Amino acid sequence: MWDKLQTKRRASRHTPTLLRRVALGVACAALAASLSGCAVGYLIGGMARSAEREGSSTIDAEYTGLEGTSYAVVAWADRSIQMQYPALVPSLIQRVDLKLAAEANASGHVPGDEVTQYLANHPQWVAWPRSRLADELDVDRIVLLEINEFRTNEPGNEHLWDGLAWATVSVVERGTTGSDAEAFRKEIRVKFPDARGYGPAEIDRNTVTSVLLKRVIDRASWLFFTHEEKNAIKY
Repeated sequence: MWDKLQTKRRASRHTPTLLRRVALGVACAALAASLSGCAVGYLIGGMARSAEREGSSTIDAEYTGLEGTSYAVVAWADRSIQMQYPALVPSLIQRVDLKLAAEANASGHVPGDEVTQYLANHPQWVAWPRSRLADELDVDRIVLLEINEFRTNEPGNEHLWDGLAWATVSVVERGTTGSDAEAFRKEIRVKFPDARGYGPAEIDRNTVTSVLLKRVIDRASWLFFTHEEKNAIKY
């Protein structure tokens, strides 16, 4: 009898402790579930943001008048820019021409190297009406790239890169009323590096020049055909 009474007393003493432990366990489980839900939501949100950054978007052409027509790409820069970057103008002509030939659905084009040679042999073209240039090259459209500024650093500061390419892209349509008027015009600006503080010790001048050139070529050519752009693109 005494043993049974003692067992009952011990059970009654431990019952509140047991209940507290059970309640605590339930609370911890609920808290864990809540935190787990938050963590899952945060993880999903983070994955969505990452996918958005790493994804791309379809961008429509701003000028579609090259479709079914012939064209020639012409580029110009003032003498000081050409002296400092002698390959700039020929590279622009040839590389933009290649992109448009592949993507713009034109009926024909004058290859970039032929245009470069023609312009070199006819330096007076700069003073011609643009319609005459279209007649001379026998194309329906002249895509003109005018380089207003091209630099790798601010004048007088050779210690830090601050590359900038600023160009005007325009189109003259042959055989239309007022054919010397521009049917399309757009200014583009690109920079490199994307952050300040880089100098020759981190990036060499040729890299800065080539990245700037690629960026201005991309931006100029993308105006003429629907294309994909990375959402996180920096230029």
